[in-house]
Order: sequence, then structure tokens, then C-alpha cells
Amino acid sequence: MTMVESYWNKTDEELYALLGAELLGDGLGLSPEDEESHRKFGKKWFTSKHDELQRRICHDEKAQSFLGTTSTDRVIDAVTVYELIGDFAGDAKTAALIAVLVGRVGLGTFCRNAPAPEPSL
Repeated sequence: MTMVESYWNKTDEELYALLGAELLGDGLGLSPEDEESHRKFGKKWFTSKHDELQRRICHDEKAQSFLGTTSTDRVIDAVTVYELIGDFAGDAKTAALIAVLVGRVGLGTFCRNAPAPEPSL
């Protein structure tokens, strides 16, 4: 089972909490309040990175092949995203969490209205 598949059955709220915990770091004695803080932070971070993620993912040649289809397997979408954002995410767990959140909606939906890629210098 891949890391992406291991997160697939978690709810979005659980994924945001895990993402927040990964980005902020876990402390000893994680309480429900900490989990809620992690969830809020993870969701806010993901929302703030949405355009940047779209630029990285949606204009990539590998992702382009999935954009015109409506019946792609969402897990395949997530695995594709995982492969595309490893360096952006910083580590495998963060990349897998982001990939599942994107894969859940599907690449076609996530990439709708994607901003143009930033010009290279």
C-alpha cells in the first residue's frame, strides 16, 4: 500500500488535521484542542497555497493527460499529484496528504480556472 492509499479513507477534516500537525509539528500529549488547531491550520495553509499548487500541478505535462477525462480514478489522480509535488511539499507525508486532498476532487475539477504558470526568467 502506498502512502497515498494509506490516507485515502480518511475524511477531509482528518487530512487537514494531519497536514497541520505535519507542518506545525506534533507535541507530546496531543489534545482535542491541538487537533482542532492543526485542522484549522492545515485547511488555512492548503487554501493559501491553492493557486501555487494549481500552477505546479495543472500545467505539468503528466497531469495534462488527466484533465480532459471525467472518469479517471481519483486514486490515480492523487498518485500523479504526489509524484509532481514532492519537492514543493518538502517530505513524503506532506506530499501524500496534499495529493489526497487534490485527488479527492479530481484533477479536472482542481485545475479548472488554474492560473497561468509564472514566466521563467
